[in-house]
Amino acid sequence: MQIYEAILADSHGAVTTGLIAAVRYLKDNRLLPAGFDKRTADPDISVKGTAVDDPDFMAGGDRVLYDISLGSAEGPYRLIAELWYQPIAFRWARNLSEYDAPETRRFAGFYDSMAASSAVVLARDAVTVR
Repeated sequence: MQIYEAILADSHGAVTTGLIAAVRYLKDNRLLPAGFDKRTADPDISVKGTAVDDPDFMAGGDRVLYDISLGSAEGPYRLIAELWYQPIAFRWARNLSEYDAPETRRFAGFYDSMAASSAVVLARDAVTVR
């Protein structure tokens, strides 16, 4: 599964979801808005990591190629692809619940009560391959 997200690092280079602890991006391959030029973007909003050199990771989309080994299995196969949107990822919400404060407890409670509907399918396509 391809996941588009920003991954942040703390001052020791470890992955963090805490914005106060974050000092730089390790990777940022969120889908780019239409008209965005990753080659001329200001460093504050530029693409980070391997997505910089990915030739089809451009404004408005990306092409992802999956290579699935089927061994000697015979088709036909039904392939289904979905594009999901989730404004707050599970990992980010869970990390907040580690803090014992009224605000984080309240947020974690809200998130938990809505977790089942916290993401939505934006697009779906399917194809049968023989």
